[in-house]
Amino acid sequence: MNNLTISLFLELIKSAIWNRKAEETLFTDIDEQIWTELVSFAESQSVSALLYDGIMTLPESVWPDRKIIYKLFLQTQFIEKRNRRFNEELKNIFWEYEKLNTPFILLKGQGNALFYPIPNHRSPGDIDLYLFNKGDYQKVNRWAVSNGYEMDDENIHHQGFIYNDIQIENHKNICFFGIDKYDKLFSEKIQDVVENNKFKEVEIEGLKVKVLPDELNAFYIFYHIFHHFIHLGIGMKQICDWVLFMKTNSDNINRSSFNLLVDSFDLSYAMKQFAAFAIKYLEAKPEYFPFETDIKGKYVDLILDDVFSGGNFGYDLFKRKTFQNDLHRKWYSFKHSTVRISRIIGLAPQHIKPLPYIKLTTNLKLLLTGKKY
Repeated sequence: MNNLTISLFLELIKSAIWNRKAEETLFTDIDEQIWTELVSFAESQSVSALLYDGIMTLPESVWPDRKIIYKLFLQTQFIEKRNRRFNEELKNIFWEYEKLNTPFILLKGQGNALFYPIPNHRSPGDIDLYLFNKGDYQKVNRWAVSNGYEMDDENIHHQGFIYNDIQIENHKNICFFGIDKYDKLFSEKIQDVVENNKFKEVEIEGLKVKVLPDELNAFYIFYHIFHHFIHLGIGMKQICDWVLFMKTNSDNINRSSFNLLVDSFDLSYAMKQFAAFAIKYLEAKPEYFPFETDIKGKYVDLILDDVFSGGNFGYDLFKRKTFQNDLHRKWYSFKHSTVRISRIIGLAPQHIKPLPYIKLTTNLKLLLTGKKY
């Protein structure tokens, strides 16, 4: 994408997430090819409804052709419908698991949508549930099988199934670092939440559901971004999730304890670079983040380039590529991750330097057990 298309895309996304009018003067005399590129890119980034919201703040005189408006309108209607369906099925699975006495923590997803100006305009993906009591992960999976749901192959930290056309992912772990020090530390943090009942509750269309407490959730949502970034890439949707979470909950986050938490995982520098990206390119306010940032940081522009080249979760890297089998695809992913290490290692050397070893050993273990990663 050229610089003009990038600047227009960012302006429309900023307009949507901050609920303000887009700058009209930027969109005068924009030809149909650029508008087509904007729509295509919004699709690859899973932010089509946000692009539509941004356009709707502009006067009709600078709108794109009606067929583009109509396409975005239909995509937005579909996303709204899917969100309503997700929320309905979240309620249904909540009560199913209540009958089993298997409480869970809702991760990301519909919880993150609450922080958007129009929650139903966040593109949903799946419903991630962390079963925090011993034995409950196995219990709900047995329930799914006994009720005729076909289970996906189990991966390193979850197993999923389709529930009334919605992907449910039951988690035995919330996240996977692949480094014992960090996996153990995060497990201790979660155990503290569970043992001391430090859950937070949010309400989604009348349903009260447990989520992580704000400080730990702020870290977890960021780590989800970072994990995908160092493996393949990250899209605008995930960055918007984190930035809007920080905006909404910044007053609930203790500066000192949060920075100690992030430091303990050796991710302070990486988080500051992503925060600086949000400030420089998404107009996030510095006070949303409980630390100092530098918009001239070494990796700020690299993050921008990566977002615009990889698409949502880096999936654009696989477009127009064919693979002989799953192993062939994994090998391509492994080579790509290894090559990008030299560009990004300075963000968090403790996490990125051992990445090839982590990917190889993890996939070998899963291959031997018949699971997937």
